[in-house]
Amino acid sequence: MKTILIAVAAALAFSAVPAAQAQDNMPQVNVSAGSVYLAPDQFRDYANLYRLSNGQVVQFTQSGNHFFTQVDHGKRVRIIPVSTKEFITAQGTRIVFRESGDEVGISNFEKLPMAQALPANTIVMARR
Repeated sequence: MKTILIAVAAALAFSAVPAAQAQDNMPQVNVSAGSVYLAPDQFRDYANLYRLSNGQVVQFTQSGNHFFTQVDHGKRVRIIPVSTKEFITAQGTRIVFRESGDEVGISNFEKLPMAQALPANTIVMARR
């Protein structure tokens, strides 16, 4: 009986490895998060240049009801508000403002255009 239980446990353990590897190779589907309306004057505190902890410069701008970020002189990327202080990009970068926009944290920074070659899940910080 013990032999059967050990064999079943081993079979289950080894069958999980190919399933995990298959998940890595599966196509990803982007699901858009619920967007939050942000009045134009609510973004004013964030529309600025910030020198990041890695030495690069990030800028946040607004055009009508759309908000953007840009690293150095790279491509402008749309950011979508998920709260009055938090934004995401379609690629998965998350931007959080604190202290009325005096501080910003960016997770998954490597997914922004012109971001330096960085490992996955990189977080950078900036303070004005």
